[in-house]
Amino acid sequence: MKNLQYLAWGFIVVCMGVGILIAKWMIPDLSWSAVAASIGGTVAGVGLVAAVAKIREMKKRDHVPDVDERTWNNMKNFYAAALYFVLIGSMAVVIVLVGLGHETIELGAISLYLLFLFMILAIGSFIVKRA
Repeated sequence: MKNLQYLAWGFIVVCMGVGILIAKWMIPDLSWSAVAASIGGTVAGVGLVAAVAKIREMKKRDHVPDVDERTWNNMKNFYAAALYFVLIGSMAVVIVLVGLGHETIELGAISLYLLFLFMILAIGSFIVKRA
């Protein structure tokens, strides 16, 4: 089981590296130093996540699971409610923008909106998991 987990982490790193090399192929102006930094950052990021998971596993001596059935049900209910909130909220934002006469939405505004949504969902997930 552990070997399969290490194989999965390695597969993720290799796939991300191949994706970065494909980006270099598609964008010829991209410097090799940026490609090397991207691959190094990918390896470091995956390694950091794997190391933290391993440290948490080594610290945990008892066999009590982190989550139980109630936690899964709470998280399922949270994500169901968040889905409707995001869908209805996004539609309300679009209706307001159309009502104000906007015909286009700037890409920066969309990225900030999505960043805000992901932050709220991540914070909510941690709260629901702990409750």
